[in-house]
Amino acid sequence: MKRFMVGACIAVLILGCVTVCRGQKIPWKASGGSGESAAPVAPGDLKAELPPAQYRRVMKPIEAQIALAEKAMQPYEKEMQKPEEKRRQALLIKCKERAAACYLGASTAAKGALRLVKKDSHKAAIKQQYEEPNREKAIDIYLELALDAHTSGDLRRTVGYYKKVLSIDRENTQAKQALIKLAEQYKQAMKDKKKGGSKGGGDMKGDWDIKIGKGIFNEGLENLGEFSIW
Repeated sequence: MKRFMVGACIAVLILGCVTVCRGQKIPWKASGGSGESAAPVAPGDLKAELPPAQYRRVMKPIEAQIALAEKAMQPYEKEMQKPEEKRRQALLIKCKERAAACYLGASTAAKGALRLVKKDSHKAAIKQQYEEPNREKAIDIYLELALDAHTSGDLRRTVGYYKKVLSIDRENTQAKQALIKLAEQYKQAMKDKKKGGSKGGGDMKGDWDIKIGKGIFNEGLENLGEFSIW
């Protein structure tokens, strides 16, 4: 009888604990339970909230790269004021390449600056105001360069710029789709060459240089994952 009473008391205590727990929030699930991501952190004001010395350590490398990017584009803007037939295309390309590299450098510097701050709001500010925007600027410039190179018939540079974009953003759909299209055109050019009965001594000039194309598309274009046509 005593054993029965003790067992009954234990059962009542367990039931009571379960009932209380149902009405309380479990600390690690107070935000809504598993499966729900935390709310995004609002970016803080770096200049107002960081000590001056720390702010300089965070911002100096980023601002230096941004300044270099802006400086690189000054000759570009000056050259673009000339009539189109007098513009030096090599200079325009060099300016854009330099600017893109510097914007990418600013993004990299911002990413490195994340370890210099502790608060999530400061990390969010660096990421949203410097790391991501400067990375996107670099990508945009490389995409413009790729389009210009494609328009001028420069296959090697076209593919090189698109692959540069993918080295920055592996999931960039525009670069992936462009490379796939180029690869398809190259394959078609190879098929047409075979149909024509050429054995390597024919005319290799035009929009598609088969020898150059073969070298480019063997350099790793097959690593496009789900977008691959190989």
